[in-house]
Amino acid sequence: MMRGPVAIVLLGCLLAACATEQIAAEREKADSHYNIGIARLASGDVKQAIAEFSQAIGNTSDNPAYHNALGLAYLVDRRPDPAIASLQRAIELDPKFSDAYNNLGSAYVQRAEYDQAIKAFTLALSNPAYLTPEQAHLNLGNVYVVQGRVADAIGEFKLALDVVPDFAEAHNRLGALYLTQGRSELAIAELTLAVKQIPDLATAHQSLGFAYLSAGEKDRARQAFQKVVEVSPTSEMAAEAMRQLKQLSQ
Repeated sequence: MMRGPVAIVLLGCLLAACATEQIAAEREKADSHYNIGIARLASGDVKQAIAEFSQAIGNTSDNPAYHNALGLAYLVDRRPDPAIASLQRAIELDPKFSDAYNNLGSAYVQRAEYDQAIKAFTLALSNPAYLTPEQAHLNLGNVYVVQGRVADAIGEFKLALDVVPDFAEAHNRLGALYLTQGRSELAIAELTLAVKQIPDLATAHQSLGFAYLSAGEKDRARQAFQKVVEVSPTSEMAAEAMRQLKQLSQ
């Protein structure tokens, strides 16, 4: 006959095992929703991604990756308020979560709260283990452009390129800034690198066209504007490129 204390111990073990199995099952279900959410977000189905990430958090609310993913989805959906709430929760759970800080900065940019954005991007960069610091450098540079801090912006774009030398968007942004400064040769060099990495980058082709015009190279300017029309035919950039092409043909 089983004695009382032994029975109690065995019952405790069974309850603990059941609880452990339930927790494992909840985490597995949460991971499934999270993975589906990532796939939905990658395919552009933002609404469904938000639903899946919310389900993941409902099953396991203490995973910072889930809150970051939900914040990113809200960010893509241009809903900065819930994005900020989700990203702040991710950071509470993991104070060194650089991707969450970077996304938080982007959410503040959507609200035109640039000082808060700068703080978030800087915190992202303060973590030496951050795997993609070039993104925060690019975003920080973009904020400095909005604020008219051109020298600081150039510095950040160069830092991004120090990390990833073939980062097309950093070359594009740096080239555009050089163009505004009338430094056409530097602009052409950077923008050429940008379109080398991403041949269909319409903004770079457009800036390149104006840089060639500034340098007096009309044939190359014409080629750049024609490329804008080719890769982005229905955009406002294409309409401007057509106007430039018309003037060049006169």
